[in-house]
Amino acid sequence: MRSQKVFSILLVALLAALHSQAELALVVGPDSGLFNPFGVAFSDKEEMYIAEYEGDRLWKFTEARGLERLGEDIPFNGMHNLCRTKDGRIYISDTRANLIRMLDERTGKISIVGGTGKEGYNGEGVKAEDALLADPISISLSPDDSRLYIADIRNRRVRYIDLNTNRVYTLAGNGVMGVPDDGAQANRSPLLDPRGVAEDSKGNVYILSRRGHALRVVKPDGKIFTVAGTGSPHKADGPALMAGLNGPKHICIDLDDSVIIADAENHLIKRYDPDRKTIETLFDRGPGNSPLRRPHGVWVREDGTLYVCDSYNDRILKLEL
Repeated sequence: MRSQKVFSILLVALLAALHSQAELALVVGPDSGLFNPFGVAFSDKEEMYIAEYEGDRLWKFTEARGLERLGEDIPFNGMHNLCRTKDGRIYISDTRANLIRMLDERTGKISIVGGTGKEGYNGEGVKAEDALLADPISISLSPDDSRLYIADIRNRRVRYIDLNTNRVYTLAGNGVMGVPDDGAQANRSPLLDPRGVAEDSKGNVYILSRRGHALRVVKPDGKIFTVAGTGSPHKADGPALMAGLNGPKHICIDLDDSVIIADAENHLIKRYDPDRKTIETLFDRGPGNSPLRRPHGVWVREDGTLYVCDSYNDRILKLEL
């Protein structure tokens, strides 16, 4: 057991070093027909699922077959991102349609699992298919796949579907726009543009604030704290509460529980280290020293590979290990 723990620590340290030294390599680019990708998710069979925001297309990509269109009969409207359960359910935030959809990998069938299509808010504990949403912009799963988190941006709430009961509850936000006080109860506090959400292995749920240019965390006891960003847009790295974010768009959790941030308006990929309480820039460029352009999606696979949706360059990049 001790040797396994030491190995895990060394692996995380190695991956962190690689992240800081390696270059992003092209996986899928504009020559393939890809347009404005915002989110990716992966199957157990090395298949990559891709959601386009402006293109309103859902794709499956493999090295052997390239891009294959899925759900051509579905009227997607401004998809933002995807996430996948271990048993092959792929959830899709169909943002402008005010819906959460689900693709069943086994059957290929796409169904509506959250929202009615009507914008609004109709309370707590509502069945997911009866719940009103308002631009459900980013989604993610808890590590045990029991909760589907929703950054319900126009409702100014972070909500979740309890996937065991199929009912919707609020984790953070009270519907009022504002900056929450540190240590306040998250579900009674205001929120400012909750744009991304992700839970780490310790039960901390991170919330990205787009117009607030900040990263916040809801602790397991339900209290909320600002952990990074000054509230004003800039790009400086350093101590997290003095460091800069500018219209950040998406987050994911790395193997060491650090938070990877798509800092879109700074055209950067950054990392928040919760132990050191720092922000550092990981990448500002892709292959051939080409600058990133408004990256929106980030995803870390179980082997530590980092994927980046370089959205306005119409390409998907990965960390070349």
